[in-house]
Amino acid sequence: MENPLRREFHLLTLFSGSRPTALKKIRLEHVDLNRRIIHIPRPKGGEEKAFDIPLSQPMIRCVVRAIRWARIMYSGQAKSWLFPADSDPGHLVEHKEARDVLSKWGNDLRQSYRTLAQAAGVSELDIHLLMNHSLPGVNAGYITRDRLLKDHLRRQQQGISELVVHSVAVERDSFLVRWLEGAKVRETLDQPEAAGQSETVSMAA
Repeated sequence: MENPLRREFHLLTLFSGSRPTALKKIRLEHVDLNRRIIHIPRPKGGEEKAFDIPLSQPMIRCVVRAIRWARIMYSGQAKSWLFPADSDPGHLVEHKEARDVLSKWGNDLRQSYRTLAQAAGVSELDIHLLMNHSLPGVNAGYITRDRLLKDHLRRQQQGISELVVHSVAVERDSFLVRWLEGAKVRETLDQPEAAGQSETVSMAA
């Protein structure tokens, strides 16, 4: 894809399984790379459904690349939004692509995420938690998502992301492998233009 910011948006949709509407409205204040989460304050269902998306290493690289491209392409809007655009609200609004450019986008990638999670051996319950679905059954209601987030769910997220990256590596597409694995998180945001937002986005050491 020619637009690198849209490319990172679609990749993060695949890596997270999130609804695209929620990802388009991510503000930088909702990104915490020290804790390795993205907070979604108003997902489908409203504020009471607010949740945190645990970030795998490939997802962190994706977010960092998005921040860098955002500052280059939309310097004003990039002060507020992870995926800024030249739109009235200031963030990405239209995420549809021509099918001959990108065969799957939006909820297609959400469905792909669920399939990949199953292939990665992630349990049905953990898939529900990662995708912020309502938990099935009475017993599941006693599970505290926040307690699982720190270690368990992040490990599951890492496994799903690694399956995506491994699939690309098997295809021996060196460009895609470099894109997914080659970016160094720290050097990307150590650029001079990052100084103005160092308080907004906490970076992992």
